This record gives sequence, structure tokens and C-alpha cells, in this order.
Amino acid sequence: MKQYKIGEYAKYMGVTPDLLKHYEELGVITAVRSESGYRYYPFSTSVTLLECIRLRNYGMTLREIKSIITDHSVKTQDVFGQLDKNVEALRQKCRFNEALIRDYEEFLEWREPLNTRDSDWCIRWSHPMYFLPHTSGTDFLDDPRIYEILQSWMSHIPIVKSALRVQPSGTVTWGFVIEQAKQKALGLPINDVVVGIPSRKVFYYQFRKLLENFQGDKPAADDVPAFDVLHSLGLCGTDEYYRVTVMPADWQESLICQYGYYAIALA
Repeated sequence: MKQYKIGEYAKYMGVTPDLLKHYEELGVITAVRSESGYRYYPFSTSVTLLECIRLRNYGMTLREIKSIITDHSVKTQDVFGQLDKNVEALRQKCRFNEALIRDYEEFLEWREPLNTRDSDWCIRWSHPMYFLPHTSGTDFLDDPRIYEILQSWMSHIPIVKSALRVQPSGTVTWGFVIEQAKQKALGLPINDVVVGIPSRKVFYYQFRKLLENFQGDKPAADDVPAFDVLHSLGLCGTDEYYRVTVMPADWQESLICQYGYYAIALA
């Protein structure tokens, strides 16, 4: 059977020589060594290599690939069982990627009025949201329910967004928010520490800047431009509001310059 030097064989198979060496070191494929030490690959190696690439693209690890290719005790139904799991993980990744693209497109549309001014506002019905509390000031909240689901929420940033929650009691909490429809579509876990925020009429204030003196605590109402506009309209809030971070406006000064919005529930 015809044999090919490593460079030739890599070209004909559409892979790199390094990949061939790696698979050889793993023991999945075998090269024939000439007396001078050159590697030669028989044409028959193509079948095995194609199966390796097929399994790799289905998300199999190198260890799993080696076991499937070289261990004849591996059962076919076990391989398909793992493929089923891997394909479901790919579906979840696709859902996340699609949601990520939509989220960015929504941001571009949302940012449009801020291209020519630093703020914009409207009165609207909010989307139902979920809020996961995380910190109070600069202290992490010590509630195990948070950390049961936090990793999954963090892995879905920026669809999940950072937010400050100020309650009528004056309690201030930093955490994360996501629209309930997006949580459902992504299968994001929730438990009884997560706060459900119903759809309600809010004063919605978009901004492109953040006050330089803004820290982790609740800012005084006089320091929040959203309240100035709200009061100038003769409207009253319920003393509950959210400040949501959407995107940095300047990556060099991202702590003090951001795109975001206030959602102030109306009385």
C-alpha cells in the first residue's frame, strides 16, 4: 500500500503535520519510520484519521477518541450515548451564541439615541426580569443558594447583566438581572433566592456616563440625573429602582464610564 511523507500526507488530508504527530504520540494512528527516521503514513491511515476528526468535531476528548479507536471492548451504544450528550451540549451552545448575537444587535439599537447625547428617557412597561443578589456594598452575600446557580449565571454574561437594586426600605444590593423570557430560552437555573420582578410601568432613563463619585452604596437621589428628570415631569417613583450596566463606554475607564439605564418604578 502506498505510503506518504508527513508533509504530503498532511496536505492530502487537510490537516497539519503537528496534528498527525499529536495523534501518533497519543497512539491513535501509527507512522512507519524509514531507516533515516522519516515518518511515512500508509494510505489506510486515512480511515482512522477521518474517524478521529469526526469524533473530535462531535466534542469528544482526545482520551475518549483514543478509547473508541483502540479499545475494542468499548460498546457502540456507549459511544452513541456520549454523542447524544455532546450534541445536546452543542445545541445549548448554539442557543447561547444566537442569544448573544441578538443581545448585541439589541444593544446597537438601544445605543442609537445615545450617539448624539448622553442620556435619553421614556415611560414604558418593563420586561419581567429576574434578579440574583450577590453583594452588599463591597461584601459578598453569604447565602449558599446564590452560589448554587452563580456559575451558570456568570457563564451567560453579557445576556445576564450587572445591576444595582435599591428597595423602598433603603436596602441596597448588587447582583445580576436577566429578562425572564431569555432565562427561560437559555434554561438558566433559578431558585428561591432569585427575585422575580414583574412587568410594571417604569421611568426608563438611559445614560452613557457614570458619575465619578459613584461607589458601591446607594447614591443620593440628587446625585442621580434620572431623578432630576423624573421630578421635573411631576412624577413620583416608588423608591425602588434598578441601575443596570449594559456595556462599557470606554474600556480604559470602564469603572466610571458606561452605557446603562435606570428603571424607576412609578407610584
